[in-house]
Amino acid sequence: MSSLRLLILILVCSSVSSMIQAQQPQSKNPAKNPKNITSNLHKRFIPVKKEPYQFDSLSIIPTSFSVAGIPDSAYALDFTNAVITWKEKPPADSVLIAYRTFPFRFNSIVKRLNYDSIEGNFMVRPYSLERGAQSGSDNFFNFGNITYNGSFGRSLTFGNNQDAVVTSNLNLQLSGYLADSIQISAALTDNNIPIQPDGTTAQLSEFDKIFLQFKKKNWSLSMGDIDLRQNQQYFLNFYKRLQGASFETTTQISKTITNKSLVSAAIAKGKFNRNIFQGQEGNQGPYRLQGANNELYFVVLAGTEKVFVDGQLMQRGEDQDYIINYNTAEVTFTPRRLITQDSRIQVEFEYSNQNFLNVNLNFYNETQFDNKLKLKIGVYSDDDARNSPINQTLSPDQIRFLSTIGDSVNKAFYPAAPLDTLGPGKVLYKKIDTVYKASNGIYYHDSVYVFSVDSTAKLYNLSFADVGVGNGDYIPDLNGINGNVYIWVAPVNGKHQGQFLAAQFLVAPKTQRILSFGLDYNLTKSTIFSFEGATSHYDVNTLSNIGKSADD
Repeated sequence: MSSLRLLILILVCSSVSSMIQAQQPQSKNPAKNPKNITSNLHKRFIPVKKEPYQFDSLSIIPTSFSVAGIPDSAYALDFTNAVITWKEKPPADSVLIAYRTFPFRFNSIVKRLNYDSIEGNFMVRPYSLERGAQSGSDNFFNFGNITYNGSFGRSLTFGNNQDAVVTSNLNLQLSGYLADSIQISAALTDNNIPIQPDGTTAQLSEFDKIFLQFKKKNWSLSMGDIDLRQNQQYFLNFYKRLQGASFETTTQISKTITNKSLVSAAIAKGKFNRNIFQGQEGNQGPYRLQGANNELYFVVLAGTEKVFVDGQLMQRGEDQDYIINYNTAEVTFTPRRLITQDSRIQVEFEYSNQNFLNVNLNFYNETQFDNKLKLKIGVYSDDDARNSPINQTLSPDQIRFLSTIGDSVNKAFYPAAPLDTLGPGKVLYKKIDTVYKASNGIYYHDSVYVFSVDSTAKLYNLSFADVGVGNGDYIPDLNGINGNVYIWVAPVNGKHQGQFLAAQFLVAPKTQRILSFGLDYNLTKSTIFSFEGATSHYDVNTLSNIGKSADD
């Protein structure tokens, strides 16, 4: 028993000794015992004259910092960077501070490798935005999300009976958004084939066309070759193909008031005209169209024609009512629409025989009030720029001649006989005096032109205008001379026997302006009251001041 008790006492003493050792520090060296809290306390003297003064490289625990004998209000401490700044300097050269630190610095730079040592080892160079003169041009134009498609072609045509001909064509379409809200649509077409479709099908191809359109919410801007159609007003109803710009906007003025506006400024691609004539029994055509100045040879702008028979609008196409040859300005009706002597035919069209630069301005405004009242106003201006001729050049004498005829522009036949010399392909005339006897036995004297190849005589290069049968003194000579030659025929009983006149037909500049206004009022759901009025100004000869009272 005594030996057993001794063994138990030794074991108990060993256990108590182990517990005491476990509760005591493992080492007195702080560096070998990082878990010891008291080892993180730092005490050191710092100079007062140097400020701001960084006293450690680690971040400071905020509540652990103190200065011996100095209140907290005398200094400011940057805990992150361990920097002290004095508000009131102590009188001593140095002071004793005490603090504890975190095991790291909060704003320290952490990197595994130095960029300078691996700069040349990148497979892809990092993108950097450059500015100033050295900036790249990749982002100079930001076209946003735009898609495009089209074609570009070159073709070579040759044969044993023709020369080699190179043709080209370009067709490009764009669509998408500029930035994030402006929608863009564009069509660019350039074909160097100077033809127009013959009108035998219902599909038309446009040549040499540029069209740009920008849209954003309540406005739209169109530029280039634009088609302008206005049918909101009775007195101002038209369709024109123009080259210019048009701007359309819709504004919500209030909850019950909405305003729509359209303004356009352009140059007309052609001149508008209307032909009204009676049909011939059993004759389906072709019927040749005439211009505003009785021109017979011009090109009709494709798609601008409207054909009416007895007030009914016809449809173009071989399987429809009519076909049209735009190059010869001829309309032919199909068996689906039989023409009789009682058929009243009306053709409205635009043609490309422009003698002056034609400027077209249009403005339309529509205001809606609470779906009850609608106010409309339209202004239209179509002016020939008399100082910008295209197909003709007027001399001062010709301008004076036009100023004397007033509105009688159908009589603007100006006698022109410029001197010329013989040359290949030229048809020249000499002036002679002739005497002819009338039916009453009286002799008359006149000066006429006859065809001549005599190089010793004064020769004239003449222009002959078709004035209709019985209105002229010349007729075509059909003797087979190379070129169009005309011969003079004597009047009979004072009446002209020819169809042509040795003169040049002059086209006078015109101007047309229309102001239209109206209103629509909904009396009930099924009853609408409408009113519309208009005033117009049409001057067929802006070079003359005669007869202006009848222009309005």
